[in-house]
Amino acid sequence: MSSRLEAVDKKLLFLLYAYGKALSKRKLHQLVYDLQERYRVNLGFRFAGQPPFSQDLEAKLESLVEKGFLKKVYIVGSRFTVLYKPYYAITEKGLKAIEKRDFSKSDQEAIERLVQEYKAAKEYW
Repeated sequence: MSSRLEAVDKKLLFLLYAYGKALSKRKLHQLVYDLQERYRVNLGFRFAGQPPFSQDLEAKLESLVEKGFLKKVYIVGSRFTVLYKPYYAITEKGLKAIEKRDFSKSDQEAIERLVQEYKAAKEYW
């Protein structure tokens, strides 16, 4: 299995880095959806439903976990029907992979703006 990263991988890692803490699967899917739809960052994921979910994104996240760039942690859920909720966090290996930021500066700025917007909106998180 190759641990070589594509530009999409680096943008996802940068999104988690910019957010600064682990994100639930649901929130991560919403952020990536908004990044594509509102900020026009080309990541190539297809979404369906509300809240938006992408099977392609899910596979990409699992691939990044398998390669050691992300780690999946489980947080105790708030309801009996959801005992554990999966969260994704960037690893040291992931941080090293994005040090150069060798992807579009405009995409990097879009990611930072989106994260600032979400962090400012207390009702989201």
